[in-house]
Amino acid sequence: MAPGQNLIFETMERERITISIKKEVLEKIDQRIDGIKMRNRSHAIELLVSEMLGMAKIENAVIMAGGKGALRLIPTVEESIRILKNYGIKDITIAVGYLGEKIKQEIGNGEKFETKISYIEGGEGTAGALSLLRKKLKRTFLVINIDQVSKIDIAKLADFHFNHQPIASIASDNSKLLKGYYLLEPEIFTFISTGFSMLEEDVFPKLIADGKLLIFPVIS
Repeated sequence: MAPGQNLIFETMERERITISIKKEVLEKIDQRIDGIKMRNRSHAIELLVSEMLGMAKIENAVIMAGGKGALRLIPTVEESIRILKNYGIKDITIAVGYLGEKIKQEIGNGEKFETKISYIEGGEGTAGALSLLRKKLKRTFLVINIDQVSKIDIAKLADFHFNHQPIASIASDNSKLLKGYYLLEPEIFTFISTGFSMLEEDVFPKLIADGKLLIFPVIS
């Protein structure tokens, strides 16, 4: 595309506009397109501008509710759903395993929370379960893996993440277990191996070694 050539892009529920972009700027934008986080030029421009204005939005969240102790977590899961809704995140997937049907009965499809709730079953470990969503999660998403509700400001976590641009930003009050809130980029899936895999024990150490994971400071 020649310098100054018009570029037209359109996004859902937005206006179609025409803008002019210098060739060297457009080349920089094209370098950011990876087909996952940024699918094409239009998507890349929208994301970059949104991030610059602090308007980048998290649309999807995953709540980990597997394991034999999952039933006792139902109140925590329900409170987490309410927190997500308050932050405008209404597309929520709950990962269940043992007694998953009971959790589904208790939580439902999200109607009572005015959200959309779906479920995944299978996958081995937290990372294995998350890998089942690789086709759905194409933009920055949130994972909640907690035993009790933590007072995390998701908006500040998002600002931290978008300002520093790691693959993972972790908000946890336990630096060893690393259970908490995870803001992740779709690139996370390239670090998940087949078979049993835990985010906290297998994936995060790889990201730390590569300098692609940051800890969001939590004030108790």
